[in-house]
Amino acid sequence: MSNITNSDEIFIAKTLKGLEDVLREELLKLGARDIQMMTRAVRFKGDLGFLYKANICIGSAVRILRPIKFVEVHRSEDLLVAAQKIPWEKWFHPDKTFAVYASGTHPKFDHTGYAALVLKDGIVDRFRSKTGKRPSVNREFPQIRIELHLNKRHCTISFDSSGDSLHRRGYRKEMNIAPMSEVLANGLLRLTGYRGDRPLYDPMCGSGTFPIEASIIADHIPAGIYRDSFGFMNWLDYDKELHALIHASALKKISESSTEIFASDIDPDSVRISKSNSELALVEDRISWFEKDFMLSDPPKKRGLLVINPPYGRRIDSDVELTYHRIGEHLRSAYKGWTAWIVVPSAKASKALQMKSKQQIAFQNGDLDCMWQEFDIYTQ
Repeated sequence: MSNITNSDEIFIAKTLKGLEDVLREELLKLGARDIQMMTRAVRFKGDLGFLYKANICIGSAVRILRPIKFVEVHRSEDLLVAAQKIPWEKWFHPDKTFAVYASGTHPKFDHTGYAALVLKDGIVDRFRSKTGKRPSVNREFPQIRIELHLNKRHCTISFDSSGDSLHRRGYRKEMNIAPMSEVLANGLLRLTGYRGDRPLYDPMCGSGTFPIEASIIADHIPAGIYRDSFGFMNWLDYDKELHALIHASALKKISESSTEIFASDIDPDSVRISKSNSELALVEDRISWFEKDFMLSDPPKKRGLLVINPPYGRRIDSDVELTYHRIGEHLRSAYKGWTAWIVVPSAKASKALQMKSKQQIAFQNGDLDCMWQEFDIYTQ
């Protein structure tokens, strides 16, 4: 039975470093209220229907949390008692598996694993006392994800409405070594200002994430439309009919853009993998794929947007500077009139391009600190 109400709640959309502004823009456009910026997150208000909508539509969020309790904790027992008082039996059934994930720092917890264990014990205690049953823990594939964030002497307990990370769209069944996250690719594209308004070319497409996410943006495809499950579907207040209505409404907003998207790679297997992934994303006809060494390429159009994620970092430690030098050289000679956005892993790689960047944005690709740099080729 649904407990859905129209009242607003506070939600927190988590994202990656450097993508906070584009996440805010997406939430604002979708209809979120009382938006507040946070570190790697955006806080906002909406009803539960909007929470469903955000999970289905937002492209630059990793997870969307539903905070249920803010606790002041001076000792570990305070967290245990608070957990025992939360009516967990009204949120989910004891036959559902669950897991607690903790982050942050607190003077009374030496490590986050201990804090997660205390909260887990409190949840189990509550279920046993109220229902005579206890839910099982499954850390790998829990049906209910609970997040505990520690901040000095305060703790926030939240349900994860997304379940699996939202970067797991569902279309990428094959991938190359160290592929870029779908959320990161979507966010970086949005940082360029790309909205499907000009030709786009990814000459080092890897697993095809940039061109596929570009199609999602250009055609207004809800980023979560490929998924068949979200964490909120396991809550007791899940409204299946409302979810279906919101899903259907999101599908109606898809409109194929006339913008051309091109993608290539020197590796034929990368092109094959990318095409296969684009078929699962139902955008294979939107993208022109071809096998090509970028250093020998000609522009597919007179002007457009280049997005380049070269091999670098732990994937290929040698000759990174030489690779970036050759990229800069070819851009200057063959791509006049284009705007290029390039993933740059170091100051040395940036210098090797021998081009002056118009702007640069710091972000992280996995555990690597990188810059997303813009270059107007005609000014070089």
